[in-house]
Parts: sequence; C-alpha cells; structure tokens
Amino acid sequence: MEKIFVIGVTVLLAGCAAVVKPMATPNGKQGFSVSCDGSADDWATCYNAAATACKGKYSIIDKQSDSTPTAYGPMVRRYIVAECAQ
Repeated sequence: MEKIFVIGVTVLLAGCAAVVKPMATPNGKQGFSVSCDGSADDWATCYNAAATACKGKYSIIDKQSDSTPTAYGPMVRRYIVAECAQ
C-alpha cells in the first residue's frame, strides 16, 4: 500500500512543475518554450515560469492547450513561447 501511495504522489508532483527550454524566437531574440502540463497547474504556472526565465518582462508569441479525457481525469497540456523583453 505504501508503494502505491509513493508512486501516486510522485506522478502527481511530476505534473506540477513547468519545463522551460531556452530558444531563439523567429526574429532572433532570446526566448523560452514553457510547458506546464497537468490538471494540478494552470496558466499562471506557465506565466510565472516565463517571467522567471526572462528575469521580468516578456511577450507571449505562441500559446497552445489541449485536454484529453482519461479514466483518471483529464490530461491537460499547456504550452507557451515567451520572448524576453530587452
């Protein structure tokens, strides 16, 4: 029973963190792709991760989301591309 609890908590926490990857935006500026998947998160998770990565201001140049129903609840995917203000 304890193993099931640990696995469940691990899976739940894995969906709570944003994944931030540096990239160059189409016009050559510094930017980041930010994925914040999971039903435990919301758009604020993505926006806060972009602000931290850009050290302040940024513009969103792409934003996508989708939700797929599963037996365990919806599988939510959120993604933005943030261009850092200079």
